[in-house]
Amino acid sequence: MDGRTRPLAALFAGLAALLYVLTPGVAQAHIGGQPIPDAAYYRADVNAVTPSRPDIQVRVDPGGEWLELTNTGPDEVIVLGYTREPYLRITATSVQENQLSQTTYLNRNLFADSVPTGQDSAALAPSWKTISGKGTRRWHDHRIHWMGQARPPAVAADPRHPHPIGDWTVHATVAGQPLTITGDLRWLGKPGAADGNLAVPSWLLWLIEGTLVLVLLLAVFLIHQRRRSPAAVAASVEQDVHAV
Repeated sequence: MDGRTRPLAALFAGLAALLYVLTPGVAQAHIGGQPIPDAAYYRADVNAVTPSRPDIQVRVDPGGEWLELTNTGPDEVIVLGYTREPYLRITATSVQENQLSQTTYLNRNLFADSVPTGQDSAALAPSWKTISGKGTRRWHDHRIHWMGQARPPAVAADPRHPHPIGDWTVHATVAGQPLTITGDLRWLGKPGAADGNLAVPSWLLWLIEGTLVLVLLLAVFLIHQRRRSPAAVAASVEQDVHAV
């Protein structure tokens, strides 16, 4: 690489690195076609399972993506949905999902924009469908994460410092008796974040990315042109002349 191409190569490497940084940010900011602001700065935790039983374990994804329940005991666990309807039936050897539960359909979409209509699932007898031959089920639950597109008021006013967002509860039964899963959601704090819930618009990020792609293509073209030696250019011209 000669001195003429080194600056262009450095420009190429720098723009490629910038694209690498920007592209994941755009992808993570849009899941399911809608923006999720600051998802990495929320933290969900399980605080208690009441009553506590060694044969029932509950875990939660710190980012609020899923809740998981494992049943290794002799009694069945019924996880209740958003309207207290039977949603999941979990035994030590199987998991069944209620096909008439609205929660079944709500939990298949991150933003709960697809729901069944024309039925009251809480008033209908469950229609169970076996979905697993093991006693563990992990599902997305809208009760454990922040659902708003904007930051909570306390976070919007001061995003740099940690804040409690609220407590969450998932109801269930075990052998017909109430079982309660409780936890909390926190904002971890975002160093260097702007106050007032300000964010770079997604269209601007895409515009920047598109511009960088064009600049990269131009840089590749110029590097290719400059790397051609005078002798190679002369030979090419002579070959074209003889061809004519």
